[in-house]
Amino acid sequence: MKFQGFYFSISFISLVLADFTEPNHSDFPEWRLVHKFTPDHLVKMKNMSGAVVSPNKSKLVYSQCVFENTKASMGCNLRFIDLNQGYESAFDLTQFDVGKYDTFPIWINDNLVAFISSDKTSPNNISTVSIVDKSIKVIKEVDGISGIVYSSVAKKIAFTTPVFKGMSPEESSAESERISQSPYTGVVYDKLFVRNWDTWVTDKKTQLFTADVNIFDNSLRISGTLVNVVGKYVGEWGLEPTSYNFSPDGKNIIFDAKIQGRKESWETKVGIFTVPVDGSDSPTQLNIGFEGAASSPVYSPDGKYISWLQMFAKGYESDKNVVVLYEIETKVQLFLTHAWEKSPDLIKFSDDSSKLYLRTPCETDTALFSLDLKNKNIKRITDAGSVNYFEELGSDSILVTMATFKHPETAFILNTAEEGTIKQVNYENLPTLNKVWLSHADTFWFTGALNQKVQGMVLYPYEFNPSKKYPIALLIHGGPHQSFMNDWEKEWNPNVFTNQGYLVLIINFHGSDSYNKGFTDSVVRNWGSYPYEDLMKGLDFFLESAEYADSENVVALGSSYGGYMVNWVNGHTDRFKALVTHAGVFSTNSIYYSTDELFLVEHELGIPWNEDERQDVKDFNPEQFVSKWKTPTLVIHGEFDYRVPIAQSISTFTALQRQNIESRFLYFPNDSHEISNMNSLLQWYSEILGWVGKHTDVDVWKLKV
Repeated sequence: MKFQGFYFSISFISLVLADFTEPNHSDFPEWRLVHKFTPDHLVKMKNMSGAVVSPNKSKLVYSQCVFENTKASMGCNLRFIDLNQGYESAFDLTQFDVGKYDTFPIWINDNLVAFISSDKTSPNNISTVSIVDKSIKVIKEVDGISGIVYSSVAKKIAFTTPVFKGMSPEESSAESERISQSPYTGVVYDKLFVRNWDTWVTDKKTQLFTADVNIFDNSLRISGTLVNVVGKYVGEWGLEPTSYNFSPDGKNIIFDAKIQGRKESWETKVGIFTVPVDGSDSPTQLNIGFEGAASSPVYSPDGKYISWLQMFAKGYESDKNVVVLYEIETKVQLFLTHAWEKSPDLIKFSDDSSKLYLRTPCETDTALFSLDLKNKNIKRITDAGSVNYFEELGSDSILVTMATFKHPETAFILNTAEEGTIKQVNYENLPTLNKVWLSHADTFWFTGALNQKVQGMVLYPYEFNPSKKYPIALLIHGGPHQSFMNDWEKEWNPNVFTNQGYLVLIINFHGSDSYNKGFTDSVVRNWGSYPYEDLMKGLDFFLESAEYADSENVVALGSSYGGYMVNWVNGHTDRFKALVTHAGVFSTNSIYYSTDELFLVEHELGIPWNEDERQDVKDFNPEQFVSKWKTPTLVIHGEFDYRVPIAQSISTFTALQRQNIESRFLYFPNDSHEISNMNSLLQWYSEILGWVGKHTDVDVWKLKV
């Protein structure tokens, strides 16, 4: 294999840094015209996902999910917009019903869409809907199906579904039923993983299947037998593809999959594979020799190249992604972004194969960049906000779906020939968004740990008046590498807190992944040092600079690593009126033996029994400082959290209660590391706001029961 690399030039659009010490009066509304944004509004937002542009680039289809709190349930349906006519042409392509989920749409042709449909009586169907007459047909039921892709050249679809070794989806469903009826319920494991995220591992593995299809009677018809294209893999059985697509000529499929084996739970090695669409040969790995993770494999439309994102470090899930360009004919691999400080997380070729689009965390935004494959110039395309989906519409226009602190995911068309020209496509949430206060974020920089510049953000409370003093909610991000972005979140939505009267302060401390590799890597074996120093220095800087901030009324909140940091804070300062720790690590020693992904704790903290690493594990263990805890703390955890198992929070609550420190434990029996159930989310916000409100003397929103 041949490897080459090079340097490049880069240009950015201009970004404005606002002065938070004197907030701009024009950024605030006439307060009598807007209401408070509450968790009730948050859960009622119409949530866009799975957007896809038609082959002729003139139509948009997406899934829209809505929570009906009167029925305490969700539903998702498909929406359609003619891009030439605008939002006036929007309509429901499939009917919305609570408990019915129409998701993952793909275009078969310019008038036919396939999607996954499910409801209580008929789960996991491959269905089609006609754009012309909205007729819906179910073409096949497949248990656990996900991610349909289609090739008009091959006349095939591909999808993943979990199966037992050597079995078809139908045979696997029958085997699962047989196992469920057995009186013997014990499960035997010979290697890790035994569980992952929120699920116990079984002998079923997610495999990639193809099927022959024909367009018939304004729908699809599947013919022949489903083919497991990874079934002939010569390594350990169970290769599980995550992202995949057909080659332009329809002969092959490219996919990424984590390498299986006994080391799976403590290594991050991911292979990029190609395989014939008929499964006639075993998958061929392209990225041999790399020990790190890989992702986002794509073919160029002209069929000459393959590109993917490659990490180099072994066992490090937050290593920098480098764009690899692989020439199919010569098998030469070029490292296109080795010298670039940023780390893209998704890539796609332009329609003419002349450039790559790179979705990339960049300071407080997840921005879209273009990389010219001829001159290697990188240019930022999008401004503020976080991009999710993107698709080229023409040589000078791109459709993106993106979100900010002020709106959930929404579609826009960018005119790349006229810098800064942007047109919104859909407006489902506008009636609500126009009537509530949603603060923008002003950003600032200060000198943090290692004498380096660190970025912070501040969002402003409802009815903000700079002549008054306001309490502060310090929101601490997780990871520890997941930067807090200008995005729309269900959990930890900053504007839920601003509308309760809080200034929201966010610090993207050392370790955050949207700056540069050195900044990201600095937190490794330093969980309690640099991030804590940044948070304290950032808070001090803000309090010294913002006359409207009440320095005597500050609370800190966080989940996952943010919850760890809250536990660490409790043992190192009493400056906060109250704390909230959700799914936070209590012991860096015990978490090693109970978490699912060992590669995270081994790389970030160390292996407890290794003499040269045990001190690293011990140095930043919140458990060591329990005797110094003083601050009232709300502890939260979900039963099905296998990333940070619930014993961590029970330990935290035990330490608080035994020392007579005011504390409260919120337990969710049906949630995992994150709160996904909307009813749970409402209760989650009610308890958090009630806790911080009590300790800052703020009247807050309460859940109506």
